[in-house]
Amino acid sequence: MQMLRLNVRHELPQTDLRIQYGKIDRAKYVPAEVHTELELGKSNQAATQVSINMDNYPSRKSWGAKNLTDLIGDFGRKGLSDVRANRSRTTQIAWERAENGGKPGDDIKQQIMQEIHADPPETMVEFELMDGPIFTVTPSRIIGEPEVGDVTAEIETEPSAEIHYTPGIFEIYLKNKGSIQRWVTMNEYDIYA
Repeated sequence: MQMLRLNVRHELPQTDLRIQYGKIDRAKYVPAEVHTELELGKSNQAATQVSINMDNYPSRKSWGAKNLTDLIGDFGRKGLSDVRANRSRTTQIAWERAENGGKPGDDIKQQIMQEIHADPPETMVEFELMDGPIFTVTPSRIIGEPEVGDVTAEIETEPSAEIHYTPGIFEIYLKNKGSIQRWVTMNEYDIYA
């Protein structure tokens, strides 16, 4: 007897997964750059030399070495004083002789002779301390004003690193479609179908 047989073949759907990992191809950062401007400070200061000034004119003047101004002044004052003293003495003698010359017992000639032959007055020797030179000392002093230095720094930076990134892929796809096949065979099953 002939019998029909139903053959069924089925395949389940298959999915597959494709993964490609993400990777950083290049990661580079730009280092910061520092630019500085340096202006050095300067002292601009110096010490002056000690100055010693010696005026030896008072000492030389004590020994008689006078400058022309002092010499003329001294001689002028002495001459004026001598003229005044001499005129005064001469005037006094003249008045005395005029008043007493005619009186008995007043011998003018004898007075004049006594004045001529009179012993010179004793000379008194006076010693004075000689003036020494005058020293003027100007001490050393610091002159000038210091200059303050300055340091200026500028920093240049990049806001972010330079990165090249290949993103990863995660993909699910259908490898095989599912299927159900049916067919009929006579008296036997088709196992190879």
